[in-house]
Amino acid sequence: MSRSIRISRASLRPSMSSNRVHQPPSSREAPTSPLLFTAEQAAAMLQVRPSWLRRKAAARAVPCRYVGKHLRFSHDDLIAIMSAAAAGNNAT
Repeated sequence: MSRSIRISRASLRPSMSSNRVHQPPSSREAPTSPLLFTAEQAAAMLQVRPSWLRRKAAARAVPCRYVGKHLRFSHDDLIAIMSAAAAGNNAT
């Protein structure tokens, strides 16, 4: 007994409500964390207040970068901030 399966055209179209971000295929495994962190994300990892981190970044007392007007921190920036704090070089 053969069954016919009906597929609607709507089910073949990609969903417009999908929140997936399309990333280009790569031969390497995708990173599990973002390449750049917001001040809130970085502050949570460093266990400091976001306002403290923003103030230090504006004074260029901690390594950071701006993407346009947006303040961001790389993984290396966070390592440098932690290393400076461990060495006692934290500018408070």
